Amino acid sequence: MAGRNVLEPVVVLTALAVLPRAASAEFGEVRRVHDGTAYTLEKGEFSVGVFGPMQFGVLDELTVITHPVLHLLLTPNGVLRGKVLDGPVTLALNLGYIQTFLDPRHLRFPGTVSVFPLATVALSSRVALSGQVGYLLDVSPVAHGVAFGGGVAVLVSPSDLLNLQVQDEYYRDPTGIRRPTVLVTYTHAFYRLHVRAGVAVGRFPLQVGSAATDIRNLPAYPVVDLVWVL
Repeated sequence: MAGRNVLEPVVVLTALAVLPRAASAEFGEVRRVHDGTAYTLEKGEFSVGVFGPMQFGVLDELTVITHPVLHLLLTPNGVLRGKVLDGPVTLALNLGYIQTFLDPRHLRFPGTVSVFPLATVALSSRVALSGQVGYLLDVSPVAHGVAFGGGVAVLVSPSDLLNLQVQDEYYRDPTGIRRPTVLVTYTHAFYRLHVRAGVAVGRFPLQVGSAATDIRNLPAYPVVDLVWVL
């Protein structure tokens, strides 16, 4: 009995040290929401999803973002998000590049450089509005466009997030304004694991056969993901 009394505090302290804690996993406040907002990760923070982006805080004001699943689909990509203003209105500058090697002639998806500011206003500790507008440069063939959109993040509870994002693009020739992409997701935090489900609505090209012309445009697809927050 005496040995058990000595071991119990050691086991408890060890468990508290190595097990993920609920407080570190909860969003807590809306400024901890990094998807679709101007907020950046703290230095050393890291998150990655099965299908979603990988994010790493290089500095408190600089986050690197990339989608690993797109690399597997021969589509290298990356975004640098630098926070330039922090306060009731948070402003970040995003610099990104994406390129596909999946027959871009038929997908009409050339390499694209994007530069756009993203502003987020926290209406309360649980609600934030975001908006962005920026410049797009298609590198092959050269074309100039504008990206714009916005979103709202709502913390239903410290562990539950409802996120709505709308994005669109404009190119003068030949497409004009394209069909907007709408993304609605609901995320619940289980310790260091976030479970996300939702739907994306828009125009999504999919190659369904071996021929380059076997392209179908999906109007919507479900979004299901697991995100680890470290």
